[in-house]
Amino acid sequence: MTTSTISSTPHRDAAAAPVAAYVREQISAIRDGDAALRRGEDPIHPTRVAIRRLRSTLRVFADTFDPAVATHLDEELSWYAGILGHVRDHEVQRARFAQAVADLPDEWVLGPVAADIETTLAAEQRTYRADVDTVLTGDRYAALIGALDALDSSVRSVPRRNVTSLANKAGKKARTRLKAAIAGEAGDDEALHRARKAFKRARYAAELATPLVGKKHAKKKIRRYKHVQEVLGEHQDSLVAAEFLRRLGAAAGTRPAENGFTYGLLFAHEQQAAAAAQRRARTLKL
Repeated sequence: MTTSTISSTPHRDAAAAPVAAYVREQISAIRDGDAALRRGEDPIHPTRVAIRRLRSTLRVFADTFDPAVATHLDEELSWYAGILGHVRDHEVQRARFAQAVADLPDEWVLGPVAADIETTLAAEQRTYRADVDTVLTGDRYAALIGALDALDSSVRSVPRRNVTSLANKAGKKARTRLKAAIAGEAGDDEALHRARKAFKRARYAAELATPLVGKKHAKKKIRRYKHVQEVLGEHQDSLVAAEFLRRLGAAAGTRPAENGFTYGLLFAHEQQAAAAAQRRARTLKL
């Protein structure tokens, strides 16, 4: 793999505090998501993205924050993202499996597979969405929002050169993790997942540094990071989907007039997709 670095040459004077500006942008998005959730809308995906961006900033630019505050806030954001993630994951899987069943020849679909998957996922998604509403009224969530407000007013100033240096360091760490993950014949599913998360952090750090290096330079790097993230994401999504299908297929084999044949086909497809993504990961270049 070849490497490249973000130039530390300031792009414009208006970007005197890129970390603080980026943090405020994510906090604003999280608060917008809060308001939308309380109105019964579905801002879960953009809210989770804002949380990931903020958590990435807390880690990559750790010197900008009080260590104890940052560690606690990272843990609480992880908790909240997990609550939202259950809803989002089911939404994505419903579309994924509906398409997967539709792509099979009719004679390979034995039993009401599509309906069973949709019913199961929709019911679980409703339960998880109700959990979100409960969380919004709880003390732990209120404390999280208070911590975000406090963070908004306490971000320290960071020299421009340090910002670009830390962004470059995040990219280097992501590449190192990917190299380790694809080493050997079989690879390592968990290591690939960690590499994916590292590339997300590198991508968000490059976004943050954009005002300092210019959009053209940053855009190219962000596009590369996103591509790696998507390849590794398909690997992880296939693993998660395969486990869900294994669970439903096993249950289908115990019900009258049903069997796990079609679930087995879908399971095999997801395993093949995961293996294909792993092979693609070995060919990635930066």
